[in-house]
Amino acid sequence: MDRKKIVIIDDNKDYTFTMGVFLEKNGFEVHTANNGEKGMEMIEKEKPDLVLLDVMMETLFSGFEVGRKIRQHPEMKEIPIIGISGMHNEIKVKFEKETDEDYFQPDEFFEKPADKDAVLNKINQLIG
Repeated sequence: MDRKKIVIIDDNKDYTFTMGVFLEKNGFEVHTANNGEKGMEMIEKEKPDLVLLDVMMETLFSGFEVGRKIRQHPEMKEIPIIGISGMHNEIKVKFEKETDEDYFQPDEFFEKPADKDAVLNKINQLIG
C-alpha cells in the first residue's frame, strides 16, 4: 500500500525536520521545502495528498501566495492545506480561516507551536 504524501513548506528548517520525522514515523511519505518557490516546485513534482504550509515565510505574505496559487491551479486546487504560523508571537495578530473566497482558504489553521498530535489528527481526518 502506498503511503500518503505530505509536502511541508516552512522557512524554519528545524520545524520542517522535526515535523517531517514525526510524520514519517506515523506512516507518511514527507517532502520538504524551505521557501514558497521551492514549495510550488515540490508540489508539482510530488503531487502530494496534503500540504502543511507556513503562511508567512521569507516575505510577509509568501505562504499566503503559495496557498492562493494552489487553490487556483486546476490540478492542485483539491489538495488539502493546513496553514501554520508563528507570527502571532511577534506581531500579536491571530490568524483564522478566511471566509472570503478571494483569499487563501486553508482546510485548517494552527498557530505555532502547534501540538503535533493535533496536527496529525487533522491530517488523518483530511486524508486518512
